Amino acid sequence: MSDDAPAAGATGGCLCGGVRYEVRGPLRDVVLCHCSRCRRTHGHVAAYAACRTEHLALVRAEPLRWFDEGTRSRGFCATCGASLFWRAAGRDTTSLAAGTIDAPTRLRTIAQIFVADAGDYYEVCGPGERHDAAL
Repeated sequence: MSDDAPAAGATGGCLCGGVRYEVRGPLRDVVLCHCSRCRRTHGHVAAYAACRTEHLALVRAEPLRWFDEGTRSRGFCATCGASLFWRAAGRDTTSLAAGTIDAPTRLRTIAQIFVADAGDYYEVCGPGERHDAAL
């Protein structure tokens, strides 16, 4: 986390407002993911912050749906289609799509993962350490 990263109280939600959440603990800074699953989900590189799952409170969640694939799950809004969350079995964290966090986030990009899988239509650039696989 950056020195001025948000503490408890960060909020966010989907495009239509049907899903709203609050983070009641610290957020990890942003990691960009270039894997093919994230690119297909988001239409491009995915940007995720993360928090401990126990610190994620759903304020409004009626249209929230989960797509499960193996040991991974993605949370999205069934009304507007926004991708909001990512989680993996056995982890105590939930990743939040950084674009769904209300401004000001005070987050920064700290890493890029699966850069070896990046799409052939763009160049990997920008901040953060680069890794060919997950952290």
